[in-house]
Amino acid sequence: MSQPPKQAGLELRRLLPFLAFGLVLTGSVLTLSATKVAGLDENNCLSCHDNPELIKTTADGKRISLHVSEEALSKGAHRYIDCTTCHTSEPHKTDTPLTKLSLAQKCGSCHQYQYKLHLESIHGQQLIQGNPDVATCIDCHSPVGNPHSVIRVLEYNAPTYKKNIAQTCGQCHGNEKLMANYGVVEKVYESYMRSFHGKAMQLGTYEVTQLDKATCTNCHGVHDIKSASDPTSPVAGLNNLANTCEQCHPNAGTNFASGFLGHKEASPENIPVAHYTEILFTTLLISVVSFGAIVVIMAIIRFSANKWRE
Repeated sequence: MSQPPKQAGLELRRLLPFLAFGLVLTGSVLTLSATKVAGLDENNCLSCHDNPELIKTTADGKRISLHVSEEALSKGAHRYIDCTTCHTSEPHKTDTPLTKLSLAQKCGSCHQYQYKLHLESIHGQQLIQGNPDVATCIDCHSPVGNPHSVIRVLEYNAPTYKKNIAQTCGQCHGNEKLMANYGVVEKVYESYMRSFHGKAMQLGTYEVTQLDKATCTNCHGVHDIKSASDPTSPVAGLNNLANTCEQCHPNAGTNFASGFLGHKEASPENIPVAHYTEILFTTLLISVVSFGAIVVIMAIIRFSANKWRE
């Protein structure tokens, strides 16, 4: 039996406070989530530095932009860290030469473990020697190479988000002119994207749980990347490579690793079996498609001729 109207109305009035509270709570959450987050600026530095035309001229006549984008800073990983944390409490009285090494040292004052690993890597060793080409913190963690726009690793648009790592590494390792200076002739980025790992990563979504395919850092390391010729590198020699493969492919062994092409193209000299097999299947594919196309074209011509005769 249905409830009497008075009793139903009484129960509805009892529920109204809970419904009102739920609406207020939902509105508050939506309002807070929509509010623009502003970067921490306790000393009001952005009142000057948010000006795109703010430029400093050095003693040798070099013009350096001092612009800091408030929008980029407010989206960055360090938005809750005040400017003086990195620039000291008296930045205008402190000589801070802007070099890749000085920026890496500044990052290392907080990220000490990562900085130590980087110094021991091929990139860090070259950085200490003054090589400006090598990758350092902001090259990998900022989409525009700016320390004020470093993005957290787990944000989907971060250069170091797993789906984007190959593209980030490819900015340097896909530059043929730059790589030629170091004797690297392999098309590293292109070869990875053509591989099973690259295709699987490209087809995957941005969900973290689906990004379980190997990318550059899975094989070469993260902050401790070594030269492929370094005996301690995870990809140096068949045994090291097999151990690296076994992280994802249990019991892969050296036989499994020996079939890996690396970043080199298959050729008569480099794994000839794969090279000639590729030629065989390419020829077979072209032949089948061409034969099918000829059959279809002949059928169309025959059909058109019969229609014309009628």
